[in-house]
Amino acid sequence: MKSSIRSIVLVSLSATIASAALADGTARFQTADRSMPSLTFSWQTPERSRLDTPNETAHVLAINGKAWGVAKVAGYPVTVNLDQLAALLGQHNALSRLGPDAVVPSQITSLEATGQHETIAGVEGERYRISWVDSEGQARIDEAVLTEDPLVNEMQLALLGGMTRAIARGTAVNGHEAAEQELKRRGLAVLRFGDDFRLESISDARQPDGQFAMPSKPIDLQQIMRGVLGN
Repeated sequence: MKSSIRSIVLVSLSATIASAALADGTARFQTADRSMPSLTFSWQTPERSRLDTPNETAHVLAINGKAWGVAKVAGYPVTVNLDQLAALLGQHNALSRLGPDAVVPSQITSLEATGQHETIAGVEGERYRISWVDSEGQARIDEAVLTEDPLVNEMQLALLGGMTRAIARGTAVNGHEAAEQELKRRGLAVLRFGDDFRLESISDARQPDGQFAMPSKPIDLQQIMRGVLGN
């Protein structure tokens, strides 16, 4: 009997942990790009998320490791493979500013807690002195506010492990896995990172399935360009 009760308890705990890990949510954050003052990020799981830019009718979907751009053209929704779009726009385009560079450095070389606390977006965190390396290999030192808050950790997992990794495939902005894994190993998530990232709000509100659906069949940009060029 004791064994059966213990098994039931373990199963219940496992289900609770699994459901917590899959909690929906939405967050808004600022980046260093002043032309794009805030971004809205929503997720259902790390493999299913959406990024909306301010004052734009377009958004980005990350579904199972691939990123898709959705926009309205002449009033009709158009879905494109972000890999193809980034290739057409070139390496230095607006899409690259939505990638990992906007969220986390390439490598964290040291984390030093200051013992000072700061509340951001209603979440309490601790200030850290961080030595890090940027995507161009330059060593830098910044102050960051990090937290162990479960919801912020879920958001970070979906943002870094899902959205930014999917965008990175097409923008060639990558190599941030080491910093991501270091934060994950310590159970820490970013509330503020220097002037590059600041969380404005976060909520565990349930997100409807339709928000992550592609409204139209993806178009083949390469085929369209071949037709335009007569190839």
